[in-house]
Amino acid sequence: MATIEVVTETEGTNHWSYEVRVDDDGRSYEYEVTLGWSDYDLWSRGRVAPHKVVEAVFEFLIQNEPATSILPKFDCSIVRRYFPHVDAELPRMV
Repeated sequence: MATIEVVTETEGTNHWSYEVRVDDDGRSYEYEVTLGWSDYDLWSRGRVAPHKVVEAVFEFLIQNEPATSILPKFDCSIVRRYFPHVDAELPRMV
């Protein structure tokens, strides 16, 4: 089972930026991720802290692909390009 750790959080204009570490099968992977305010609102309705949405995004990704396939740098909005069902599933995961 993968372990997801949000290492840093920085608030920007209309988004947050994160460094995320995923430990999976004895290997460690690092990612740079942004989460826009609109996706945060869509997926959480403000019920949880933004970093919890990022953790849920990674949980979703790891359920759908190996950690080695996750882009090292991305905006969370790109997930729906690869997995159109993310908007229906992610709010239940947060």
